[in-house]
Amino acid sequence: MVFLFNEPGSPLISGFGSRVLTSALPASLGAIPSEFLGPYPSNIAGLSGWWDAGLISGLRDTNDLPLVASNNSVSCISDKSGNGTLLQPYCPLNGITPTATTAVPRVNGLLGAVGGPTPGIASYGPTLDPEWGLVHPGLEFGSGLPWTRYFVWTRPNWRQGTIYGNAHPIPLIHTMIGNGLTLLQADSSEGSTLTLFPGTSAQTIVTSALARRHSHAIILRNTPGQGVDVWLDGEQLASAVPNPLPANALAQTLLLHDGTIQGSAQCWFHEAACWERALEGDEISILIAAQGRWVLGTRKGLNLLVMGQSNAAWFINSGGALALAQGAAWYLGAAAYGYTAAISGTYLSPDRYSVIAGHPISNSSPPAFPPGIANGTFLTNPGDGSDPTGWSGGPDFAALTNYLTGNTAVVSEIDQTDIAFLVWPWSEQDSTMPYTSKELYKGSVLRLLSLSRELFGRTEMMLPMLAWSAIPYAGDTGIQMVRESIADLAADPANYIHFFVKQTADSNPLNSDYDATNGSFLGGDPNHRDQIDLLRYGRIGAHAAGQLAVKMGLSDTIPAHQLPFTGLPMQGGPRISHVFRATDTELILTISHDSGNDLIVPLQAMNGAGFAVMDGGSVAEPGKIISGIKSERVDATHISITLAEAIISPSSSAVLFYPYGSTQIGRGDAVTDNASVLSPPLNWNIGQDLGSAWSMNFPLQATCYPIVLSDTPI
Repeated sequence: MVFLFNEPGSPLISGFGSRVLTSALPASLGAIPSEFLGPYPSNIAGLSGWWDAGLISGLRDTNDLPLVASNNSVSCISDKSGNGTLLQPYCPLNGITPTATTAVPRVNGLLGAVGGPTPGIASYGPTLDPEWGLVHPGLEFGSGLPWTRYFVWTRPNWRQGTIYGNAHPIPLIHTMIGNGLTLLQADSSEGSTLTLFPGTSAQTIVTSALARRHSHAIILRNTPGQGVDVWLDGEQLASAVPNPLPANALAQTLLLHDGTIQGSAQCWFHEAACWERALEGDEISILIAAQGRWVLGTRKGLNLLVMGQSNAAWFINSGGALALAQGAAWYLGAAAYGYTAAISGTYLSPDRYSVIAGHPISNSSPPAFPPGIANGTFLTNPGDGSDPTGWSGGPDFAALTNYLTGNTAVVSEIDQTDIAFLVWPWSEQDSTMPYTSKELYKGSVLRLLSLSRELFGRTEMMLPMLAWSAIPYAGDTGIQMVRESIADLAADPANYIHFFVKQTADSNPLNSDYDATNGSFLGGDPNHRDQIDLLRYGRIGAHAAGQLAVKMGLSDTIPAHQLPFTGLPMQGGPRISHVFRATDTELILTISHDSGNDLIVPLQAMNGAGFAVMDGGSVAEPGKIISGIKSERVDATHISITLAEAIISPSSSAVLFYPYGSTQIGRGDAVTDNASVLSPPLNWNIGQDLGSAWSMNFPLQATCYPIVLSDTPI
């Protein structure tokens, strides 16, 4: 008997789209902003302070005006209780400008937060400034007075990027009374305890099950003569804890900082409220209900293992791998994102890496890697004609194994649990193979994938692979072979192989001279793609990866049923669905849209860049290649292509490529859709949330297989 469990509101989908529960679903995913109807802390009488960063309405900009958009600097968090007490940024370094306090969207479901994100990434994104915190001018925590305090935060990771304190506990609430005292503290690296009054005679472990990444809401209630009661995420976990502070302890209070150098908790602030009385039981119930707008408990991170050769290294260095992870995490509402990769030479004795320049998947690629067990590469073809299913891992795979497993492992076991995809921006050397090696190449891809998944102890479904359309490289037929092979493998749902970007020829050679006014480029390194384009591919690919991750059941705070059915890129760009031979020199292409609804023919695309017809012959034995010399938009779904000369063969023997083989279309020279000017679905504006560079027009997909010409228009 087989049971399939599905998240409410998420349809079962056949094939790879079927969602299988790989871990327990949270009890509640919370409500999105438009759905939550309260109550709020303001529903409880006697509110003396309330600060809410979930929506920008509670934030002020650097000119002390209401903040108008996320991803901008914040001068303070307004007091929504009406009492006028501001929460302001805190930094212990006098005379040094701290990292800007920033309002960030989509930190907890569709709700935002404030924090001090830094531009660089230590190990996981986001990395938050080790000096950043918030300060309240004076809160009372004395044992002789009644009070209630409420606080909601998100921790995206253990402390990271500090000079010496990554393992130090994180301060959540700290009073500056006397010499200062941390009232609430969480363990950092590898720890799991949340502690009240740490280091005092009243030290109390609130929970020993604190996750590495989490969002939590805590309520502290002090009753004179009785002590402090504690609720975490609505569950009372401590009662009558002796309050070690003096009867009166009014002092400046820090949130997410303890006042020391690099003393930040490196957490996001969501919400806080206070009452100068001990709330009654029914009022505590109201406050617990107010937490329903937040997704509380364990949070997820999303990681990618990048494998490949030199263009994979450039993809990493360009920021493409990090962008791919960040965009996919945006779909999931994940708390953290990152990639895992090491370039050869990083770790020695033994060698440990996942990326090495010049090495193909197997030593089947001539002439640099003739068959034989002594050669490099990830997979060894013994040269005896055997099927790849029995091939052994080569020296590069040994380096990958040492990188991930055993006592030489660089990647911790807990970090490996976040790895959701294998990412292969990888085709260079393999595309030098002859077209006749197609089945051999496909077999080698599947064999290396199988060995790699075995390192994690996962099935194909649990660790899909993301590949790109083969980049322009050396020859033509080998590149066509790789494009067709990946398309074949991706078409079989059992392989769990997917394209993350389907057009790579709309790129420039690395370090070429580029004229953005007309799209022309000169010189550069034709074997490597320019970093500007590689970063763009990471952003384009994030849509395919993110939606795939949602279907895999990896959603964190944004449930699958909230993913719009239309309006978001599903395939990474429009595609050619039909080619009508209007005349022997003119073709009319029918375009099927993805997230756009119109076509743009820019720069060199107007001169037919990338379009070509093979007049007779086949990919294995090419016929005459006729290039396009002019492209024009006919209407929103049709493009006219003028060829350099007339086609001679019948339409059944003529095929269209976009592009053919190693043709380089160039950056900005591909036909695109108009997605950047269309309004995305509500709450799904990636350009607004992650930055304007994420709002883009998507290029016309490359043809993995050429399209046979038709004598019938559509």
